[in-house]
Amino acid sequence: MRYLGFSSLEPALTMAIDEILFSRAVENNGFASLRFFTFNKPCISIGRNQRTENLPAGFIRDDTEIVRRPTGGGAVFHGSDLCYSIVMPEAYLGKAGSLLKSYSMITHGLKDGFTLCGIDVQYGNSTMDSEQPLCFNQALSYELTVSGKKLVGSAQRRAKGILLQQGSIAHDHRVTQDILIKALLEGLKSSLHIEYVREPLTEDEITASRAHIHLFSV
Repeated sequence: MRYLGFSSLEPALTMAIDEILFSRAVENNGFASLRFFTFNKPCISIGRNQRTENLPAGFIRDDTEIVRRPTGGGAVFHGSDLCYSIVMPEAYLGKAGSLLKSYSMITHGLKDGFTLCGIDVQYGNSTMDSEQPLCFNQALSYELTVSGKKLVGSAQRRAKGILLQQGSIAHDHRVTQDILIKALLEGLKSSLHIEYVREPLTEDEITASRAHIHLFSV
């Protein structure tokens, strides 16, 4: 799996990058990548099919940029959180690469990473509420919590045997970002049975992503 490292860029560009990585993986089924990122300013991301008018009153502020994710799920406020995205063929999951299995394998890797940092995380126990507009208001069985609060929220998209999973990790821990990323890389390496090839985003990928920014600005 190609490891792209960490970046902190404009919100819409950040989402466009994941779209480009996903679409190119669909074109080339052998393509897999992982990256960590933050947004370079506070913003709100909404799910691919979500409507802003359905969000609770007061959640959106006039001074906060809104972007649309290429994945589904509920709205997330991004400030001090650390985000990740994984693109990979469903074949990486084995013969039974179901949606739930993919979530579970990735979450298991994240959980192992938190354990390496000495953070006691648990799985969520909420049932799916399709009417819940805010991602962090429910923690499903394949999501993680700490001290009873949701710690990691994730959403996925699939096409032609390729999956894109995006996630947000709340800053409800006392681990520095560099140490946490290193630990999460180890956890995911074990759970997904992968090795990393360290290779940053190319100029071509960034240029292609900039050409798609308009698709993710709300």
